[in-house]
Amino acid sequence: MKRVINPAWGRGLMLAGASVMTLSLAPAMAQEAEQTAKATHSGLEEITVTARKRVEDVQSVPIAVTGISGAALENRFVADVRQVAKYIPNVQLGQVQFSGATLSASIRGLTFADIERSFEPAVATSIDGIFLASNTGALVDTFDLESIEVLRGPQGTLFGRNTIGGIINIRRSRPTGEFGAKLSATVGAYGRNDYKAVINAPIMPGVLAAKLGIFSINGDSFTRSAYTGKRDPGLDRLDITGTLLFTPTSDFEALFTYEHMKDRSHYPQLVNMSRAGSLACDTFNLCYENHQQAYESSGFKASFAGTPFYVPMNANNFTLNSKYSGENFNITSVTGYLKNNDALDIDNIGDSLTPTLPLFNPKRKLHGKQFSQELRVDTEFDGVFNIVAGLYYFDSTYRLDYQDVYVAGNLVDKFTAGQHAKSYAAFAETYWKLSDATRVTVGGRYTKEKKRFHVTKYTDVPPYSCPDVTSNYAPCRDPNLTFKKFTPRVSIDHKWADDIMTYVSWSRGFRSGGWNGRPGSLAETIGPYEPETVDSYEAGFRSKFLDNTALFNLTVFQTNYKNKQEDQIRANPLNPQSTITFVENASEARFRGVEVEAQYKPTDNLHMFASAGYLKGKYLSFPDAAGNDLSATKNLRYAPDWNASFGGDYTIPFGADDSRFVIGANVKYVGDYATESGKDNLGLNREIIPSHTSVDASVSYYGKFAGVTEYKLSAFVNDAFHGGGRVVRSSQAGIFWFGDRTPNRTWGVEMQLEF
Repeated sequence: MKRVINPAWGRGLMLAGASVMTLSLAPAMAQEAEQTAKATHSGLEEITVTARKRVEDVQSVPIAVTGISGAALENRFVADVRQVAKYIPNVQLGQVQFSGATLSASIRGLTFADIERSFEPAVATSIDGIFLASNTGALVDTFDLESIEVLRGPQGTLFGRNTIGGIINIRRSRPTGEFGAKLSATVGAYGRNDYKAVINAPIMPGVLAAKLGIFSINGDSFTRSAYTGKRDPGLDRLDITGTLLFTPTSDFEALFTYEHMKDRSHYPQLVNMSRAGSLACDTFNLCYENHQQAYESSGFKASFAGTPFYVPMNANNFTLNSKYSGENFNITSVTGYLKNNDALDIDNIGDSLTPTLPLFNPKRKLHGKQFSQELRVDTEFDGVFNIVAGLYYFDSTYRLDYQDVYVAGNLVDKFTAGQHAKSYAAFAETYWKLSDATRVTVGGRYTKEKKRFHVTKYTDVPPYSCPDVTSNYAPCRDPNLTFKKFTPRVSIDHKWADDIMTYVSWSRGFRSGGWNGRPGSLAETIGPYEPETVDSYEAGFRSKFLDNTALFNLTVFQTNYKNKQEDQIRANPLNPQSTITFVENASEARFRGVEVEAQYKPTDNLHMFASAGYLKGKYLSFPDAAGNDLSATKNLRYAPDWNASFGGDYTIPFGADDSRFVIGANVKYVGDYATESGKDNLGLNREIIPSHTSVDASVSYYGKFAGVTEYKLSAFVNDAFHGGGRVVRSSQAGIFWFGDRTPNRTWGVEMQLEF
């Protein structure tokens, strides 16, 4: 089996900057650079990806996909999945701290931020081929990864449901079949102390290999309690992974992985952004102005919460990937069973009536599990035709044991909820070689989904349960939904030279409708809401030149959105001291954009990389219940107009035993973006997150001594020129307005050993 590897390369640079880089490779310099490259090194490393569920050179794939190797992530001190957004155009990744290790993702402006389990993400995450029902647990550590691939645009053919924005495809490393170990210890800012180990061993040489991974992630929050003067608690996560690779013959393999995660983490306290006109400020005098000076003078480190932000989680996950390789085909089976329990106990405003009495304190406990099975075949014929085809089954259940909401210590809202979802799909993608240079891809996926929902509300007047055959609200009499959809893809690509390819494509994505698992008043918020679809039109240019020392890729796209699902949080009209969450379909929206990716490696010691993204989105219509168009008053969320970065690394050889210093840096710019669909009614722009530029840098020394394959001593800093922290997400919750915050500058030192 060919191993999927991707070189250490980042992304970034504004379009103008990318143009300057391209011009710098002008013909006047081309001959000299080409001769130098031939004399000194072999050029850029081949990047292979599995974006189409077959191993291919990324430059030949007619999809906007970026692949980054695990080694590259380590070299750039990317701690977890969200930080890969620093290197990829039009991708925004973050953490939703209201659920354990949960990833928030936006690709090309397509996102869905709420983490309630009855809702589903617009950008999916796959780990070792297993599609996650939600992005809880998707904030994966990068220490033991083979690669991360980020596919931009709808992937409704091969990956299916809930991939309208794209998919983050994560692959962990495989057992090596040899004795060996990789150990790492990191200490750094805010009490960070991480300890990680991966141990490989042969059980039956050539037949059965094992790998054990143990990761302990620890540290404090960057926030500090204004009441005690102490730092708030932070990460406390233990992750244990065991993997077996069985290869009884040369044409069959089975890869089994078990993962146990115990997460007792706390996250940074929220910022109370409530102003006049909200219940929190007007009635309880919890207003932003009360703490404005403390927030801003401390760099948003000051915390006024009445209880720790506690989001514990336990997870037990099993995956089995098996593959049989025939002469011209492969048969692959991917089986997954995932089970997790998570809870919540927080001060949802980040401000309290007394040091130990939060105003708005939700508590919850939830269980989730899923089973999935995929069986597919792909061919490797030398002729004009190849195919990937398969069947897929998915079964997901969640149960909310309780959600209790306390206001000023009094219970004001209590409910339970749950959902059982099943999905069946058949898919195929065919590849036709019209000539030596031209290929056509035609594919499609047929999906059928069923959802069965229940909720019981104890504190509404009168209380209600759903299903209830006597309900006055018709959808509640039988809360079962069925959705069916065909999602096709068509593309044509042409190879103009060995390393120059262009393509055009059209693809469709689908996300099913559903129910609201965190409702307020029955008729207004329980649902159902309708499915949404996107149609994406894309054209791409892929090239390598200067004897494989330079790369330049360009992608342009337009995405048309129909029945766009929008999650909203507002005051409950039946219980003004509590909030309601509901989803509405916002009719039509459109996104247009451009993406640039470039690399230049003139010598083995110098590697530069750059990328840029431009995105322009707008609502075409957003009707309210009365038919009025609200599009002029709405924001598209997590969709900055510009994002760009530029970076590189330089290697300085030291001694005769392959010892070396490696110096790396990357600059990332993200423009203004909105995190609320509605505009601030006070005109204070609380829904807008200002633009931000971060500079990361690192220096590492690689050496060897007896018994050690290699050791590495490193120092790194992220966002070097900004102290304190900043708000990265703000939300209007009807009776209050709050913001999530994150630290700016962090640093660390690391020692790593390989045996």
